Amino acid sequence: MALHPDYFISGIWKSKDKNTITHFFVHKNMEGGFKKGEIKTEKEIIKLLDSKLTIATLTWSYESGRWIDGVEVKLIEFNKEKTVRSFKDHKESDHLFKLINMAPVMVTQSKLFF
Repeated sequence: MALHPDYFISGIWKSKDKNTITHFFVHKNMEGGFKKGEIKTEKEIIKLLDSKLTIATLTWSYESGRWIDGVEVKLIEFNKEKTVRSFKDHKESDHLFKLINMAPVMVTQSKLFF
């Protein structure tokens, strides 16, 4: 992966049964930091990855009080359909499914701010 991914994913929304990620909280990576987050569907993430843009997880470190770059998010094929994944050979906190659950956050607009 490029040293500086084009986008970060810092949070997720899950289906009612909690078994599927339905939406992602995505930030464009900029010089000197990242932009406010936007809610994107898996189809939108697939489109970004298909266009050769890079995406990584982003996790909050309570120890250092700052955001930490995680691992690369990639496209895989599962049951003949494209889906997005982070890989299991990294620490558990970097996995997409372990990112911040955004469901408790009250969303009144299509964009959120950090």
